[in-house]
Amino acid sequence: MTPYSPPSSGTGGVFSSSNSPSVALFVDYQNVYLVGKGQFRRPETRRSALLHPGRLADVIDSRRAECHRPGRVTSVEVFRGQPGSSREPRSYARWQASASEWSRDRRVRVRGRPLRYPHDWPAGRAQEKGIDVLLAVSFVRAAILRAADVLILASRDTDLAPALELALDMDDPPIVEVCNWSGRGRLSPHGRAPVWCTYLDESDFLSCLDPRDYRAAGGATA
Repeated sequence: MTPYSPPSSGTGGVFSSSNSPSVALFVDYQNVYLVGKGQFRRPETRRSALLHPGRLADVIDSRRAECHRPGRVTSVEVFRGQPGSSREPRSYARWQASASEWSRDRRVRVRGRPLRYPHDWPAGRAQEKGIDVLLAVSFVRAAILRAADVLILASRDTDLAPALELALDMDDPPIVEVCNWSGRGRLSPHGRAPVWCTYLDESDFLSCLDPRDYRAAGGATA
């Protein structure tokens, strides 16, 4: 990877020097993917290219290690809207194929919610519904259960800020961090010091791309 400075920033947290902390990553997939694609995708990059959550976790591990943040990602929960099998059978097949492939990485779990289709679909676009709520609830639940020593939320969606705040307000909170692409700011809890943010650059985005083309799973030609 190419050097990048500053890779990260924030108040961080207190780590034990005797143990390597466990790290759980929560990925707002559409937010992370679209922001990175809009900022870094090169003309030669395949338009259908997706981000591989396992590769994203590896890149985050590398960037955190550069900043002497201990621990490695041991679980990755991916939250992503799921096309309807009857309305969009090809997109549904591609979604299933990518989720199955990503889940071969034992750290990765893909959690989908059905897309909401407007009355004027396909003229009107389908939208994610309930994904941010599912992510927020899962993040807070992990904090309550201390599912990991460090919880990282990868998103820039400000609707998720209350989840950070609830996790930080606990009597014995885990270390809470966020992750975002460089130059895009960070997700921060309201009314308090920002948490640690691991910033990823263009080289990281390209490293996260899934080399597989899932269009064939939906019956499309290359």
